[in-house]
Parts: sequence; structure tokens; C-alpha cells
Amino acid sequence: MQESPFFQRQREKFISQGITQGITQGITQGITQGITQGAKEATLKNLMAVLNAKFHTEAVRALTPALENIDDLQRLEQLILTAVNAKSPEAFTEILFK
Repeated sequence: MQESPFFQRQREKFISQGITQGITQGITQGITQGITQGAKEATLKNLMAVLNAKFHTEAVRALTPALENIDDLQRLEQLILTAVNAKSPEAFTEILFK
């Protein structure tokens, strides 16, 4: 049984709309993830700059892997304030691993 031309056009229209919607959602999700990743990288870079300015480079280097594994942007932002106020690398480390 063959579909009528009307049903063929409708089916093609729905398929096209679905593809367009899927592409749009994919692009939006990709942009959002890119912005989030960029913000995380910038915040980590700023945190490392604060730590390196305040403390001995070797102490900071030892913390780098742990800091790089933090995916929570808010946590990294809080750690910048913690680093600014920390009196020593040990005080910062204590809060970092709390």
C-alpha cells in the first residue's frame, strides 16, 4: 500500500523538524559544556596563581593533581577565597581535603 502524497509530505516535515531540533539541542548543549569547561579552567588557573604567589612552588605543585580533579566550579571559586585567607599551605591543604 502506497502512502498518499499528503502523508509523505507530513512525514518528511516531521522528520526534518526532528533533525533540526536535535541539531539545535546538540549545539546548545555543546556551547554550555564549553562555557562551563572554560570557566573551570580559568578559575583553576586563578587559584593556582594565588597559591603560587603566597606559597612555595613545591608545596603548590604537590597539590596540583588534587586541584585539577575538582569538577565543581563553585568549589574551585570557594578555594580561591580559602587560598587568599590561608596562613600556610598546610592550612589550605586541610580545608582542601576536608
